[in-house]
Amino acid sequence: MKTEPSDRSRGQGGFSLVEMLIVVAIIMIMAAVALPNIAQYLRTYTIRGASQTVTGDLQAGRSKAIMSNTNAGVSFVVVDGNSYRLVQEDLPASEQLGPIIDLPTGVEFEPTTAANSGNSVRFNRLGGYCNPADTASSCGSAVTPVCVPAEVSTRCNYNPGLTYVEPLATPAGSLVVTLWEQDTDLRTSVRLAPGGRVFQNPGWEQ
Repeated sequence: MKTEPSDRSRGQGGFSLVEMLIVVAIIMIMAAVALPNIAQYLRTYTIRGASQTVTGDLQAGRSKAIMSNTNAGVSFVVVDGNSYRLVQEDLPASEQLGPIIDLPTGVEFEPTTAANSGNSVRFNRLGGYCNPADTASSCGSAVTPVCVPAEVSTRCNYNPGLTYVEPLATPAGSLVVTLWEQDTDLRTSVRLAPGGRVFQNPGWEQ
């Protein structure tokens, strides 16, 4: 004897073609909206990370100067076109130089020829800073040597002898370090305000 299907078994059907097409259309719309943002994020990922690292190490240098109550200062020094280090000048000569930190491959500091530009910035015990390249200030001479002989043979040699820390006219007393990524031709900067605070530029330039 043939029996009629129950209401429960009749309710177990799959999606209709119209429902599937609607879902696919929604996914395609969401992908079209999201992909440009994802592409932009991937495009700026490397230089964004480099900028965040430089910002963090400048802030670390300032904090070290405050916490150690330094007399001579803690300097952030651009070693060459793609590396930098912190130098704590109160310590014995053999302990002053911090490790050399390399920028990501393809990212480098952009040189400047502005007046009073140099390769370093010196933080003091109060968290302020000065520019050793500005001979009109009482900042003192820049840190030397930047690299020990064992390092010069393999590092410290990418565009050496150029200046990378640039003073800004507005606001007076500010300094800026600009990063450039070769593949994307993107530039971003890290700025030091007159009081010693460090800011990462949120924008991008080409």
